[in-house]
Amino acid sequence: MQTAHPEDCSFQTAIAIRAYTEDPDRAPLGTRPAKTEVNASPWTLVFDCETTTDATQRLRVGFYQIRRKAALNQEGIFYDPAALTADERLLLTGYAQSEGLTLVTVDAFRSDIFLKYGYTKCGTVVGFNLPFDLSRIAVDHGPARRSMRGGFSFQLTFNSEDPRVRVKHLSPRAALIDFATPGEQDTVRGMRNRGLKVPPYRGHFVDVKTAAAALLSRRFSLDSLAAHLATPTQKRKTDDHGSITPAYLEYARADVQVTWECYFELNRIYAEHGLTRPLDRLMSEASIGKAYLQEMGIRPFLGCDPQFDRARFGEILCAYYGGRAEVRNRRVIREILYCDFKSMYPTVNSLMGLWSFVTADGITIEDSTKDTREFLQAITVAGLQEPAVWQKLCTLVRVRPDGDIFPVRAAYDGVTNTIGLNRLTSKSPLWFTLADCVVSKLLTGRCPEIEKAQTYRPGPRQSGLKPVAILGRSDFSIDPNTDDFFTRLIDLRDEAKAGKDPIEKSLKTIANSASYGIFIEVSRDDAPKSELLDVFGPNGECEHVRTKALEQPGRYFHALLGVLITGAARLMLGIAEKKTEELGLEWAFCDTDSLAIVRPYGVSKSDFEKKANQIVDWFEALNPYRKSGSILKIEDVNLGIGCTDRAPLYCFAISAKRYALFNLDAHGKPLLRKASAHGLGHLIDPYDDAEAPPNLPKPQVPLSEIGVHRWHHDLWVKIIQAAIDDDADKVSLDWHSALSSPAAMRYSASSPQLLAWLDKWNLGKPYEQQIRPFGFMLSYSSRTGVFAPTWEASTVGASARGRPRKRHQAKPIAPYCRDLASAEVTVFDRLTGGRLSAEQLKTYQEVLAQYHLSCEGKFANGEFRDRGRTKRRHVFATGFELIGKEANRVGESGEADPTVAIVEVFQRHA
Repeated sequence: MQTAHPEDCSFQTAIAIRAYTEDPDRAPLGTRPAKTEVNASPWTLVFDCETTTDATQRLRVGFYQIRRKAALNQEGIFYDPAALTADERLLLTGYAQSEGLTLVTVDAFRSDIFLKYGYTKCGTVVGFNLPFDLSRIAVDHGPARRSMRGGFSFQLTFNSEDPRVRVKHLSPRAALIDFATPGEQDTVRGMRNRGLKVPPYRGHFVDVKTAAAALLSRRFSLDSLAAHLATPTQKRKTDDHGSITPAYLEYARADVQVTWECYFELNRIYAEHGLTRPLDRLMSEASIGKAYLQEMGIRPFLGCDPQFDRARFGEILCAYYGGRAEVRNRRVIREILYCDFKSMYPTVNSLMGLWSFVTADGITIEDSTKDTREFLQAITVAGLQEPAVWQKLCTLVRVRPDGDIFPVRAAYDGVTNTIGLNRLTSKSPLWFTLADCVVSKLLTGRCPEIEKAQTYRPGPRQSGLKPVAILGRSDFSIDPNTDDFFTRLIDLRDEAKAGKDPIEKSLKTIANSASYGIFIEVSRDDAPKSELLDVFGPNGECEHVRTKALEQPGRYFHALLGVLITGAARLMLGIAEKKTEELGLEWAFCDTDSLAIVRPYGVSKSDFEKKANQIVDWFEALNPYRKSGSILKIEDVNLGIGCTDRAPLYCFAISAKRYALFNLDAHGKPLLRKASAHGLGHLIDPYDDAEAPPNLPKPQVPLSEIGVHRWHHDLWVKIIQAAIDDDADKVSLDWHSALSSPAAMRYSASSPQLLAWLDKWNLGKPYEQQIRPFGFMLSYSSRTGVFAPTWEASTVGASARGRPRKRHQAKPIAPYCRDLASAEVTVFDRLTGGRLSAEQLKTYQEVLAQYHLSCEGKFANGEFRDRGRTKRRHVFATGFELIGKEANRVGESGEADPTVAIVEVFQRHA
């Protein structure tokens, strides 16, 4: 139960805190030795499928190349005879003969080429968006099991002794792909009698899309990747998708060549790192960071101390709250100076000396209650300018909050957990970082009541650590025994940036990937039935629960580091907030490592800039790098368009992560400089740049620099213009006719759970006519509430004994179609299979109707029509619930659920 009292901003509710979970029958990854794997042979198979343009996206033809090292050994075409007409088969035969290409059926391709080179010859299988192509050549599929649970298992032939291919979607950028254990016995009888076993061959698969995102820290299409890498062959254009014409065959053939050239270039880029981990094991930027740690001989924390008391993890994770994102001046236009911290996570790592924890053979824990109380009593803002002070922050504190300001995770809106920096009162003690306690003291002027403090210190350095040459360059060498990895990487990046060396981007990728995420990495798994988990909370006790939502800590999981890093980052923002207030300034919003400092009404521009510069300069003393200057940077967006002088920059912030920065032209019209697509990215673009209305201003800087699509830009211009016209509550959404059509979201059937949405559509159809895994579908929102149609709601199930049928909200989906107008007539309710009309679907206008009013519910004065300064609530904790990993998961409505409770909820009464 929660109760809000607007008059004093108080709020009674249960709060949510992170717990540590572990499968009692499964050792964490960090405690297991690395698997011995068969190296890839010199063979490479590159292939790509061309499909029908209808919802089934059924295979028609495909092209492939077989290469030994870089040399082309064979090039050919495969096709599905049942998907082509006699004339198309004749054309295909003639094309293959004229071009000297091998022509085979898809059956022959699967067994004689794919399995021969990908499995028997241990070659590398390469594609772009490989999961989709694998699903096109399969003859059947089912759910994967064991380590690939939650993914798909694809049957390639009707021979039970042939291996299946398993694919598990991880993110829009990456998927795990491997060969399942085949039906035949790999271990001969003599070895089995001696208790020996031949490990199954899992294969080598490289999705070029994944490798590019990991190495270049961006999402690419094949077209944009080829352009970025400047490959000799560029992707061709065509309007003949689905047709079999000589021109289309040339287009499809070129796709395979472009894929190969991109793979070859990415392999070259990766080889520069000099890492032993193969490219096919690269899933993300984090994989690069892990590979460098592995190259230096650094063992994971749990590998050093597999018996580490898991109750400690419960205490540590209780203090985990991630980055701070808040709006202080809401839905009002304010002139600002936009600043962000230089490499926030590497910086706080360096200041606190956390590299010594990464290289340590375990950690020690000592009671430091007395010393911590004295430290907190004495600490001041001025004292925090001493870098040595930050090394004293490797401490967790159990406090009994009584109106102190702490990060508080709660369902402020009664539905979804979010985190706000609020006053907190709790009868039950809770764990926080010492950095969070310092923030509370700075902002309240008094020390929180410390019950217990535990200071963590690194154990002795691991033996056998060795230097590594970053990107294979001897002048970029880092010795883990003597260098601070985080500091050294940023120094190298600064040098590369000053010399305009393109290697700077790679150094940024390494620094970001190795400085935070890998230490707090937890993978999520959805089990088909409940399993037993050990759950550790803040009291150190182990609870046993059964749940389908399972978590597994990553290989380099080190909860302490993840908690200390984010706590110190929040302290950086807390200091900036304190200095801002001391100088009589305000702030509009903060977002993890950035702060928008507001020019107060009545303060001259010169005084504003002078005081803002004082805030920036304060942080110069904390710079741990060779390049001089403050670690709080004034961003280039503060400069006028096309010039090097500052121009008045304005901000309109709606809620956390929903804000836009802009200039004003000579006529007082907004010129967008930076904007958020948060809450918009799940929607398919209703129109593109070429279809933009001529009466709206064109972007004055590249959209990629602003960070949005064209229609996002136009929406923000409309929102800002309404605020300029002093009518911020009313935003016109009729600037384009496409906004009156049903709002569509594109989904990939990337898991068995999502594919099940199409069960009604697939029912009774032969396999080749079904929508398969990794095929696409469209999802819509039902018109509900004030937008609901006037007729009666849908019903599901038959009535029994005169009881009324159960009503339900329709779950609209449709087979994917590029033409959204055509897709509207195919929309159906995935629960009942019944057709739905366009009148039952929310339009873009209706979906966006309250976007400009989005609440900042974790603070008072943050409701729909509220404007101006938000106020911190005083949260009275009525109890707490334990939750698992926080993840943004877009659901059926398209709205993001920022916190997913993966553990059965435990209620604790304060």
